[in-house]
Amino acid sequence: MSVIRVDLNKCIGCENCWNICPMDVFRFDYKEKKSIIAYPENCQSCGQCYLHCMGHSLGFSDESTSYAITSVR
Repeated sequence: MSVIRVDLNKCIGCENCWNICPMDVFRFDYKEKKSIIAYPENCQSCGQCYLHCMGHSLGFSDESTSYAITSVR
């Protein structure tokens, strides 16, 4: 599972997700005053961003965004 943006319009620019994320998944766009899910592949599904999102704009996908390990060298 990975964090997703349910509705960007609900993002109030509180920066909670950006500040609380232990895996540095988010970036903050100060021009637009919105958080950006910049590195969803780093998401460990801890749910901290979701719990602290004051605008309720985040959710979780059922699909994994991690990269497959291959045996190709």
